[in-house]
Amino acid sequence: MKGVVAAGDKNSAQAGADILKEGGNAYDAALAVMLAAPICEPLFTSLGGGGFLLGLEKDKKPELYDFFVEVPKKRLSEPEFYPIYVDFGAAIQEFHIGAGSVAIPGLIKGIEKVHKEKCTLPLSKIIEPAVKYAREGIFLSPMQASFVKLLEPIFTSTKSSMDVYGIDDKNLIDETHLFKNPQYADFLEAFAKEGARLFYEGEVASEIEKISKENDGLIYKEDLKNYEVIKRNPIDFKYKDYEIVTNPPPSGGGILIAFTMKLLEQYDLKDFRSFEYVKGLIESFNTTSDFRREHVDEFLHDEKLKDILFNDRLIKNYCTTMHSRLNLWGNTTHLSVIDEKGNAVSVTTTNGEGSGHVIPSSGIMLNNMMGEEDLNPHGWFAWDEGIRLPSMMAPTAVLKDGHPELILGSAGSNRIRSAITSTIINNLEYGMNLNESINSPRIHFEKGVVCVEPELDMAIRNELEKHYKLQYFDSLNIFFGGVQAVNGSLEGGCDSRRGACVIKV
Repeated sequence: MKGVVAAGDKNSAQAGADILKEGGNAYDAALAVMLAAPICEPLFTSLGGGGFLLGLEKDKKPELYDFFVEVPKKRLSEPEFYPIYVDFGAAIQEFHIGAGSVAIPGLIKGIEKVHKEKCTLPLSKIIEPAVKYAREGIFLSPMQASFVKLLEPIFTSTKSSMDVYGIDDKNLIDETHLFKNPQYADFLEAFAKEGARLFYEGEVASEIEKISKENDGLIYKEDLKNYEVIKRNPIDFKYKDYEIVTNPPPSGGGILIAFTMKLLEQYDLKDFRSFEYVKGLIESFNTTSDFRREHVDEFLHDEKLKDILFNDRLIKNYCTTMHSRLNLWGNTTHLSVIDEKGNAVSVTTTNGEGSGHVIPSSGIMLNNMMGEEDLNPHGWFAWDEGIRLPSMMAPTAVLKDGHPELILGSAGSNRIRSAITSTIINNLEYGMNLNESINSPRIHFEKGVVCVEPELDMAIRNELEKHYKLQYFDSLNIFFGGVQAVNGSLEGGCDSRRGACVIKV
C-alpha cells in the first residue's frame, strides 16, 4: 500500500491518489490535490487564495509552511466592497466581495516552495490530473453543484466569473453540465515551466493590477512581487499522553484549539452526547472565546503569543471560570495525506467565498479574504498593510511516542476549531474510528449562540435553552465545517457534510 488521501471531493482525492500510484510521496500527492481542487471544489478554494501546510517526516521536526494571504496597501478610501448573504438553513452569514476584498494571494508561491523542498516528482507530472480535469472537463458532484448555487450572488457578480462558471450568460454550472476551464489548464502548464514568477511578476500580475485599477481594487504588481512564503515552527503541546502540533500565530485557529484542549484535559466529559459532554464542550468553547478576546486578537502578530499556552496560572484561572459557568447550568477546503514511508501532510487552503473577479487568462478566481468578518474583528481594513491576515485555519497532527496518530484539519471559518477539537476528542476519548469521529453530530458556540446538529436529547435541549440561544440543525450541515483525516495505520476519514472522499492506494 502506497498511502491514503482524504480530500474534499472524489475527483480531488483521485488526483492525489494518481500521483501516489506514480511513485510520488505525500507532498507530491498533496500538491496534486491542491491544484485539482479549484476545478473539483470551485466554491471552496482557488489558486487566487492562500493556505497552510503542516508536514511531518520520520525522525524530523514538523514544519509549517505559511502561504496565507497578505494585507495590501489601502490605496483607495472607498474600494469596491459590498455585502452578500449566505443562507445555511438555520443560520445566515454575511460576507463582503468586490475587488476591494482581495488580499494578496500566496498559494502559488506556497506550491512552488513546497515542491522545491519536499517533492520527488517534477511539477509537470504533478499538474497532470488537474490539467486533464480542466481541459477535458468534469461533472461536479451534486453536492459541489449545490454549493455553487449557495454562492450564486458571487459567481454571477461579474462577466469574468460567468465566463468560467456559467453555462450561459444567466445560468451557473450544475451537475448536469460538463465543467471545463481551459484557461486554468493553460496556466498550470505555463506555471510548471516558468514558476511562480508568472503569477507574481509576469503577465498574470499585470492582469491582477488591471482588475484593481478598473474596479477600485487594492492590489498592484509591487504587492505581488514582495510576497514571500514563511516557514514557521508549529505550536507543540501535550494533551494527556499525546503530543499535538498545529498552526502557530498569526493564525488564531491553532492557539485557540490548543487552549480548548487544555481546558478539556481538566474536565470529565462522561458519555458521548451526555449532558456533561454537551455543557463541557459549550463552556470550553465559551471560555476560549473569552481567551481570544482578552489575549489573542490584539496580539496575533506577537511572536511570543504561543508562550501563553505554558502559563499554568493563567490556564488554571480560565479553568476556574469554565467550572463556575458549568455550575450554572466558522469557506475552505482541507486535505490530509500519509504515505508508506510515514510522510504525513495536512493542508488547509481557502479562497474565502471568492471576490467575484476572475483573472481572464488563467481562469483563477481571486479571493475575498479582506471581506470575511471572522478575520477582521477590529473592523474592515483595520489591519496594517504588508502583514499576514489572521486565519482560523489549523492543519493539525496528533502524535503518540513520536509517531503520527492522527493527521487532520477542517474547513469552515470560525467553526474550524470546534470541528477539529470535536474530532480529536471523539477519536482519542471515545475510541471512534476516523469516519465516526468526523461524522458524529457537532456543537459550536459563538457570540452567545449554541449551534447544534441532531440528535440531541430533548431534556438537554431544554436545559440549553435556559442558558443560551439555541440554533438547532435538522441534519448534518456544511455550516459545521469539513474535516478530512488520515492516521498512522494508513486509514482515512472524510466529512459527509461536504461530499468528501478517501482513496487508499
